[in-house]
Amino acid sequence: MEIASNDEYIDSFLYEVDKTIASGNIIYIKNAIINYSKFIDIIYINWANLLILEIVQEKLEYVEL
Repeated sequence: MEIASNDEYIDSFLYEVDKTIASGNIIYIKNAIINYSKFIDIIYINWANLLILEIVQEKLEYVEL
């Protein structure tokens, strides 16, 4: 069994973040946080959580219009 490098985990995590940004579906980030939180720095997790909040806020603003 080959062990992935930290960079591979980060790249996979960022790919999921990109999918969220492209689609607006936060489930990709939520799953990435669950799957990669043990392998990547907490800074990435905090950033992703802030991104989730921003996306949800934008959706709420759109609904209010």
